[in-house]
Amino acid sequence: MRPITAISVVTVMMMMSVQPCFAQEAEGFTNHGIAADVSRHHGVGTVLDAEGNRVMLAWLHSFGDISKIAVNVDTGETIQFDVEGPPAGCGGPFRSLRTSQNMWYSHFNGYFYEFDPEQMEFTYVEALERGRCAMSAMEDEDGRIWMAFFPTAELVSFDPDTQELVNYGALNDEEWRQYPQRGLAMDEAGWVYTGIGNVEAQVVGYNTADGEIRAFIPEDERAHGSGRVHLGTDGNVYATAPEWGWHMLSAGEATPVEEPAADVQHHGARASTSDGLPMLAFPDGSRLSRVAIEDRYLIVEDADETERRVEFDYVSGGSLIVGLVPGPDGEVWGATGRPNYLFRFDPEADEMSSVGLRSARWNAMTMHEDTPYGGLYTGGWLASFDFDRPVDPGREQDSNPRLHVDSRPDINRPAALIAHPDGRHMVMGGTPGYGLTGGGLMIYDLATEERTLLTHEELLEYLSTCALVALPDGNLVGATTVAAGTGGVVRAEEAELYIFDWENQEVIWRDAILPGRRSLHDMVLADDGLIYGIAVDSTLYVFDPEARELVHEESLEDHGRPAGSQSPRTMVSAPDGNIYALFREGVIRIEPGTFEHTKLADGPVGIGTGIVLLDGSLYFGSGAHLWSYELPQ
Repeated sequence: MRPITAISVVTVMMMMSVQPCFAQEAEGFTNHGIAADVSRHHGVGTVLDAEGNRVMLAWLHSFGDISKIAVNVDTGETIQFDVEGPPAGCGGPFRSLRTSQNMWYSHFNGYFYEFDPEQMEFTYVEALERGRCAMSAMEDEDGRIWMAFFPTAELVSFDPDTQELVNYGALNDEEWRQYPQRGLAMDEAGWVYTGIGNVEAQVVGYNTADGEIRAFIPEDERAHGSGRVHLGTDGNVYATAPEWGWHMLSAGEATPVEEPAADVQHHGARASTSDGLPMLAFPDGSRLSRVAIEDRYLIVEDADETERRVEFDYVSGGSLIVGLVPGPDGEVWGATGRPNYLFRFDPEADEMSSVGLRSARWNAMTMHEDTPYGGLYTGGWLASFDFDRPVDPGREQDSNPRLHVDSRPDINRPAALIAHPDGRHMVMGGTPGYGLTGGGLMIYDLATEERTLLTHEELLEYLSTCALVALPDGNLVGATTVAAGTGGVVRAEEAELYIFDWENQEVIWRDAILPGRRSLHDMVLADDGLIYGIAVDSTLYVFDPEARELVHEESLEDHGRPAGSQSPRTMVSAPDGNIYALFREGVIRIEPGTFEHTKLADGPVGIGTGIVLLDGSLYFGSGAHLWSYELPQ
């Protein structure tokens, strides 16, 4: 490997086409910097370079950039590579493949990549018209590379000798996004098989001889979930799916079997990698026993089982800020995703600190008795955290963060989380699990640790709660979205507002107050007793919960799109009686009573997640950076 110092790593990154999200500050705005200066990996593998050095390869993903690093596991010397292609805001590789010829293949953001670790360079890059990323990959007996793409279920092959890339088209046609993520395998007859999810599971096959495509699960036997495929140690291909059972696949035919042969991929005969399936062994019997990308070190376990810690470095664009809450002692607390961190910022000392969670992303946040609570993706977990204690996640009383209870499958991506005014209950809403439609409402009693989980059929069928407000009498007002769980099908035509009776735990009123709108986005309770909200199309709506009627509606589209993330907190009711709202391009003030609105400032950067009001300043996230805007006196 060509040695390169940590300073050289910085130089390499400065030459990359994707730059960190810095912006010139405008009047009233302050950039407080990156909240969590870390990247996550999208696949880790071990290879040998041209000189036989042991090398760890990893795809790194931070906000707005994707890069690849090669780390000499004996010295820590690191090369960080630019990646040709579009900005990677939508994420990095889901699946990569290390082949028998010591090559590395990936596909994401519409680009196909071949990387040669001996030459330490990308040797083939090709843009494809369709397909966002490869979710399954394999190498056949002839050395050809095969991949199946999300969300189109397209099948492609690549011949390393001729460098011919062939797209065979979609293997399956559905009205929803398709996830061919549970394996790819070829039988001796030349049929290629893959499993597909998630709305309804399917297993499909493609005959490489004549192009015939077959779907093996009858329509009336398909269930929610995903089909799974693997090549067995006996040379046969096996597949299963929910309520379909195990089948052996051969020459385009499926035969039921009691038990499949073991998966060769888990026995070293194939090698692909994703977030949860790294390839960590070297040919000499040594391996990487730990890879801590976020903490910038790895542990090498040699063949004699002795271990060494090796530190390395890289340049990161930072982790995306996904939520903010006002913390105790005048601090701003927040969460990032990919990697999942919690951070706190002290405005008086101008100090930022962060800690890795080693648990799911805090999709929604709130404070209760100076303790941050989070609604976690995935699984709709409710968690709490103590910044003054070491990280030790789990479900026990002394865990940190403590995972109190989950809400799956009715809530998978939490969007709304509040502490009820009674001081003992937490309430969470959000969208459901993958491929499902209609989110639930979870109520958790902190005193008894009992959970009440209401389904969308018990609330508003096929809708999901995206914002919650507690009224003085304890009842809740919920705003909804038609959005389905990831990869699911939208089955409702418009969003509704609802009132939830706290004592009887039921919806007592509902209405599509803004006909045709697909999401009501966010809302706050003002001092005048009215609820002020902003719909996804930038419509300001004012609702009287006592009269149960819409009292004002006005388009604010001149201010652009509302800000916000998957938990769209973009409004705050201030001590001065006004309401402040964040839009992608600026900050506005709304005056309760008159409903007048005024743009206070255009943002110097795209405004994302908010919103915290402390000492006359509004805090918000823009990508990985924490910003503030000082309100005019």
